[in-house]
Amino acid sequence: MNGTRPTFSDFFKSYYYSNTFLAPVDTSVRGLSKHILNDETATTAQNLISQEGVQEILSAPLTYTDENKIEENNNALKEKGFELLSKKSGKEFYSVLKHESLPGRIIKSGAARTEEGKFCIGPTNDRNEMAIFTKEESILRIEMADRIRKIARENNINVVVPEKKLVEYANSENTLDPTRKYCVICEEVEILSRDETLKNIENMDEQGQRKIAKDICTIIKKAGLVDANLDNIRLNKEGQLVFLDTEPAGLMVAKKRGFLNCIFQKGASVEKCARIGLSTLSKNCLDRMQEVVSGQSFANEVNRELEALSQPKLSKCKIVLSIFTVGLLPLIYAIAAYAKTRFTARIAQKIQENHNDINKLHPLLFQFYKQVEGVPFDRVASFINQEESVYNDDLKDLAWKANDTGQHKNKLPPTRSKKN
Repeated sequence: MNGTRPTFSDFFKSYYYSNTFLAPVDTSVRGLSKHILNDETATTAQNLISQEGVQEILSAPLTYTDENKIEENNNALKEKGFELLSKKSGKEFYSVLKHESLPGRIIKSGAARTEEGKFCIGPTNDRNEMAIFTKEESILRIEMADRIRKIARENNINVVVPEKKLVEYANSENTLDPTRKYCVICEEVEILSRDETLKNIENMDEQGQRKIAKDICTIIKKAGLVDANLDNIRLNKEGQLVFLDTEPAGLMVAKKRGFLNCIFQKGASVEKCARIGLSTLSKNCLDRMQEVVSGQSFANEVNRELEALSQPKLSKCKIVLSIFTVGLLPLIYAIAAYAKTRFTARIAQKIQENHNDINKLHPLLFQFYKQVEGVPFDRVASFINQEESVYNDDLKDLAWKANDTGQHKNKLPPTRSKKN
């Protein structure tokens, strides 16, 4: 195992990659005030989500493995007149709802993805780079939607991104945790089904297919969109691209207090998220197109974009700065790389010692994944795959892969579908 752990040189080299990180998002009451729903439907929405038994379900951390609890939550919401729109593993799931008293709107739970101490792995690519969902994913989907709109405007791409707003639960004035304080209310938009979207793309001429593929890939690359599959990217009747589920999947993180958080807190890089997003699109959406002559232009364009972005690129700016600082910058990088190497070695040892203790294993794995963010992935993949014994059945359930399509060809835990 020691030969496959990320080494000093792996960490040192990672500092010279071109990585773009987004500033942490202010999820305080003040920071989120601009996203509060203020139209005539706000009171109706608040009354719906604040009902006895409803608020408790929608504000509690989501559960994916307790089938009895899931069924109990599903039935309780149905009794209150809610229609369940989400499915997990082919079964109804309570995180996305509709209600006849709130027409034109969809209700999405703003709750934490997992219980405290657990974490949720998102999409991966064939190099074992992975997205890790944060606690505030559902709340941060609003900021990600704004980011997609901005990128689309800057690149003259005509897209529709449903409006998303927050509604505060009644009597939650003293609640500070945004995942327990707010529910997300989304605009309902008319879209083509997944099959209809595919057929419309396949019926386009070569130029049309290449253009729409290029537009989608531009959004993925520049926004850092991870969850890029045709469950979440559709066409409407007017032929516009519609981006539905906009969870940032680790790209964005909530701002935390503390001096060290101000310096070191960051999510995944835009570049890594883009690589995962393009890989997801290629694997999850193009199998059918690669078998159909009429869809090959779309598939080929996506694969070209993926190939061009498949390897991390060195930053010329960092290399020039290293020369002009007469070795000061490389020295700083070397000290940081040495510290990370030692710390990661300790975590790896603890993972090996505690691989049968789920409660200890989760925080250790989370620390490991955070430390190796941006490190050359071949080395990290070797370590992860060698530790397959870690991924026993219990861990596969607890560290459930929240957006899996069954298409990932790696040795990580098997994936499950997500359509919310």
